[in-house]
Amino acid sequence: MANPQNYYVELRNSSGTTIGVHVYAYSEYDAMQQASGRNPGFRAMFARLR
Repeated sequence: MANPQNYYVELRNSSGTTIGVHVYAYSEYDAMQQASGRNPGFRAMFARLR
């Protein structure tokens, strides 16, 4: 398996508050899943390589 990479993930909650977090993951999907799991109440909008 490849090495994890640093992804920037933007999250938004139902009130419209947006936060950005950095996550080490193997794919964009994995990064979005990890970020959403670590920030309850927020949904991942997108992920991109840092």
